[in-house]
Amino acid sequence: MRRLIGWTARGGVVLVVVTAGCGGSGSSSDPPRLPHALGARLAETASTVQASLDRGDACGAAAEAAQLRLMVDSAITSGDVPSALRTPLSASVGSLVDEITCVPPPAAKPKNDHKPPGHEQGPGKGPGRGHGRGHDHGGNGGDD
Repeated sequence: MRRLIGWTARGGVVLVVVTAGCGGSGSSSDPPRLPHALGARLAETASTVQASLDRGDACGAAAEAAQLRLMVDSAITSGDVPSALRTPLSASVGSLVDEITCVPPPAAKPKNDHKPPGHEQGPGKGPGRGHGRGHDHGGNGGDD
């Protein structure tokens, strides 16, 4: 079984080659194939990325695309991806990850931060009410 799955973040999942094979004649002219289970897992994850994009959930899609990249990297490292498919598969997944931009929602505004009356600080406010240096209100009229 051969499946073509691809993607572009703006247009959805559209173009990465995932070839899922379940055997074959073994002839040298057969195209390289991924193990069926691996191809199915990659296709399922790619569909999840697409579903997130369709919902407008770019942050979810970015996380799922990053997971897809890890899956592909792991499969390549373990030798499950035939050498002829390694570069195109890795490049396609990398492009997908790079194209999805997660813009987190703005941080919630802090709740009312006003202090109750009488707790203000600054000259003429709060304890002492501005009676600092140069404001001697003693009995001699302020002359030193």
